[in-house]
Amino acid sequence: MPGYSLIVALHVLAGVVALVGFWSAAFMKKGSPRHRLLGKVYLVAMAVIVVTALPITAQFAFFRQQPLSALFLAYLMAITGNATWLAWRAVTDKRDWKQLVSRPGWHLALWPMVILALVVVGTGIQHRQPLFLGFSSIGLWVGWRMLKFARRGPSRPDWAFRQHYQSILGAGIATHVAFLGIGMRPVWQWLHSHTTVPALLIELFPWAAPLLVAVLVGVYLDRKYGGRRVAKAAQ
Repeated sequence: MPGYSLIVALHVLAGVVALVGFWSAAFMKKGSPRHRLLGKVYLVAMAVIVVTALPITAQFAFFRQQPLSALFLAYLMAITGNATWLAWRAVTDKRDWKQLVSRPGWHLALWPMVILALVVVGTGIQHRQPLFLGFSSIGLWVGWRMLKFARRGPSRPDWAFRQHYQSILGAGIATHVAFLGIGMRPVWQWLHSHTTVPALLIELFPWAAPLLVAVLVGVYLDRKYGGRRVAKAAQ
C-alpha cells in the first residue's frame, strides 16, 4: 500500500502523544486550564489514531490476509472512536442531553461498535478466542447504556461529568492496549522464550491488564465523584 509506512509512523506518533497526554491530564486539577488543554491534545491524538487505523486495518484484511487481526483492529477502532466522541460531546452538550443523542455522531459512534461487537462475539465462539469474547462485552455494554440513555435520558444531574471521565477511561484502555500489546511485543516475546511464565498469561496480560485497571479506577472515580454529595451539588 503506497504511503503505508508513513501512515504507521503517524499512527505510532499519535499513540505516543495520546499516552503522554492521558497521564499528564490525569494528574492535573480537574477543570483547570492545563487539564482542559491536555485533554484536547489527548482527544485530537486519539482522533488521529482512529483515522490512521483505517488503512492499517485494510492492510491486514486485504494485503496480509489476516482477517481475524483486521476484525479485532476494526472493533478496537470502533470502541476507541466511540469513547473519544462521547468524551468530547459530554463536555460540549453537558446542558442538553437531547442535543447529544440527536447528533449524527451519536449513531456513527453507536452502531458500528455494536455491529462489530456482535461479529466479534460470533468469531470468538467459532474460533474459541477468549480475547474476542472478553473484549466484545465492552462494546455491547456501552451500546446498551447508550440506547438506554437515548430512550430515558440521564438519571443524574451530573451525568455529563460522569460520562466524560468514563469515556476517557474507555479511550485509555485502547491507548494502553496498543502500547502494551504492540509497542512492548518484543518484551512479551522475550518472556515467552526465556521464562517459565505461562504463554496464555503472557498473551492475555497486555489486553486484560488495561481493562482491569480501568475498571478499578472507574469504581474509585465513581465513589469519589459520583456520590450523592456531588450529584446534589450539580443540581
